[in-house]
Amino acid sequence: MSENNNIVVSLQDVTKKFGSLTVLDGMSLDIYEHEVVVLCGPSGGGKSTLLRTINGLEKIDSGKIIYRGQEVTHRNIREIRKHIGMVFQQFNLFSNLTVKDNLLIAPIKTQKKNKDEMLQKAKEYLEVFGIADKLDAYPHQLSGGQKQRVAIVRALMLEPDLMLFDEPTSALDPEMIKEVLDAIRRLSQIGMTMVIVTHEMGFAREVASRVCFLEGAKIRVDTDSKTFFEDTEDERLKQFLSVILHH
Repeated sequence: MSENNNIVVSLQDVTKKFGSLTVLDGMSLDIYEHEVVVLCGPSGGGKSTLLRTINGLEKIDSGKIIYRGQEVTHRNIREIRKHIGMVFQQFNLFSNLTVKDNLLIAPIKTQKKNKDEMLQKAKEYLEVFGIADKLDAYPHQLSGGQKQRVAIVRALMLEPDLMLFDEPTSALDPEMIKEVLDAIRRLSQIGMTMVIVTHEMGFAREVASRVCFLEGAKIRVDTDSKTFFEDTEDERLKQFLSVILHH
């Protein structure tokens, strides 16, 4: 594995509870630069919650989250969040704004970036993701796959060095899933560090450098993609894969 100075995020013995329910039970996980880490497993295993703790959307009960060597606290989370892009199941676009304005609002309003430079950047990203002609469209004029690609571009506009995806294709029709997975594939090709919660196991097999199997609030298996899919010794994981790969 990489040297320690290449760790982007480190979760150390993180516990998160919702009332009496423990969702993350002493989880530890290091995410290295340029890795694509896929989180999978049955519902309720803690995958989405783990993702949301990384950028402070969920407050942890104990343990530490270290970002680039700096412990994440309520005092610095807003600053750290600027470096982390997140794409949700639902697209969360502003319905009353065009694609252009959805993409420009954060870098111009919160980061005080140059509008002309940001517009050029937005056009370049839309071109890369095959939706250059949608700059002046409103969200209701877009397909689900197009909306999700706009949501990905919106996250990229803030120049994150870590991207988090929470089941980015779960709200999409089957034919639109490929569009979004192709967009994520492009990000992996340019070396973006990513953590992805997904049930798309064929896709995970292709893009993941590591896959983690979460169940019962713990990381049960954490290994490279080839071992995960072909050589695992874990009987529970074998059972999970046999169901999900052949459904």
